Amino acid sequence: MTMTPFGPSVDEVPLTRAPLVNVIAQVRFPAVMKIEADSGFVATFQEAIRKDYPILRPERQLGVMIGPGGVQPQDAGTIWRFETKDPDAWQVTLAPTFVSLSAKRYTRRSDLLARLTVVLHALEGWLHPTVCDRIGVRYVDRVAGEQLGRLGDLVRPEILGVAGEGISLGSVEVVHALSDTLFRLDDASELRGRWGRLPAGATYDPGIEPAREPSWVLDLDHYTAQPEDFDLASIGGRIAEFCDRIYTFFRSVVTDAFLDEFGAER
Repeated sequence: MTMTPFGPSVDEVPLTRAPLVNVIAQVRFPAVMKIEADSGFVATFQEAIRKDYPILRPERQLGVMIGPGGVQPQDAGTIWRFETKDPDAWQVTLAPTFVSLSAKRYTRRSDLLARLTVVLHALEGWLHPTVCDRIGVRYVDRVAGEQLGRLGDLVRPEILGVAGEGISLGSVEVVHALSDTLFRLDDASELRGRWGRLPAGATYDPGIEPAREPSWVLDLDHYTAQPEDFDLASIGGRIAEFCDRIYTFFRSVVTDAFLDEFGAER
């Protein structure tokens, strides 16, 4: 049974103009270093998904090492990105320790779940993992421009707090106000929620590209907190459950005016 720590599940209302920055579903597994070093090894996985993700873009990752000599750049290895013809639509990322599915434009949860099922079947048939270190789903929404000026109509006041335009602070301008809350659930999972107002060019996470103008963000990340067996049925159920909880939390944050503003299909 689906747990309802944030209230009962609500029916999904697709948004044709959803203010989505990114949605990511990720499954982590113990390191398989051959993924980084052997393109021939990865080719088998590519063939299994190439019909849907025909564009392959290998990327070398750079990291840093801090030691007595200061900060030193370090090669962090290769990751493999498989994209649809429109790279903003869907992207599969494969690394020695994880596979993920992400999109910058998104309307229906069913699309995410169906595509992730295909990717995980391809991974299991090729890699045969036995342990799943982490399962996670993350949604990041951003409100900017004209809608930011009407934030008090779109987001519930108890969430906005000092970032709401209705707060009277005299001549003081709220430039940055970010809440960061971690919820620990009884099923060995956690949900981290971050939301608030940011100035132009600012970000709270290197993985989130900053906006060119002031904005308000809602970032919900739901994930398992301990390893478990790599079982496709169990992973699929967890992902679906996490999506449902995130959406329930999202709907508790926004108003009906938010849904209408961003193209609710009722």
